[in-house]
Amino acid sequence: MKTLIVLITTLVLISSCKTEQIFKASKYKESDSLQFELLTHNYQHILSPDDKLSVSIWNHDDLSIGSVYSIYNTNEAFGKWVLIESDSTAAIPYMGTTIVGGMSLNQAEELIKDSLGTYIKNPIVELRVLNREVTMLGELNAPGNYLLEKEISTLVEYLGKAQGLTYYANTKKVQIIRNEISYTVDLRKLKEFSTKNIFLQAGDIIYIPAKRGKNLVMKAPVLIPFASLITSLGVLISVLPE
Repeated sequence: MKTLIVLITTLVLISSCKTEQIFKASKYKESDSLQFELLTHNYQHILSPDDKLSVSIWNHDDLSIGSVYSIYNTNEAFGKWVLIESDSTAAIPYMGTTIVGGMSLNQAEELIKDSLGTYIKNPIVELRVLNREVTMLGELNAPGNYLLEKEISTLVEYLGKAQGLTYYANTKKVQIIRNEISYTVDLRKLKEFSTKNIFLQAGDIIYIPAKRGKNLVMKAPVLIPFASLITSLGVLISVLPE
């Protein structure tokens, strides 16, 4: 009987250890130190292949593509847009195939203004990238991919869009993966966010890890019956004659 108790206890402990090992292996590698200034500098999106652009020219729907100034929808899924090709070119009305990859939005707008200045007096041009996304993973109430709808978007803002953190979120070690580099952010230091916030970039991955012990808590309904069984067997053995 004592051998049976030892065997059951061992199986329970092995199961718990395996779960914890898998959990640790799935975590993102943390950087040695947080380069906070790299995450808070004034970010400008640089146009690159596969960006989908809307081209808005005030009072000139014939020159616009998905214009914010017209009736056309500027949403990526339903609207009109032009794609930046693998060679960094895009087909711009009246300009034809034009290299815009590697430019900021402001630089590309100025390029189009200068070109259209031959046909239009003081053209008003606005470009938007319709498919800039960040990926929100881990202990969030609504994880998923989220569009960066503004030029400047912050971490706190998009944690809100993901409907906040779950009970098990480890706010001490939030991971931001950018250009294959992982940064660790401690959300408990709210004073840092009152003066400066983290600006998100297209392609960022935000991962909210779970608190240590979450797996054990989640397995509690399964482990408790085993623990009760072991306790009962221990009591039974203690009253049995030798």
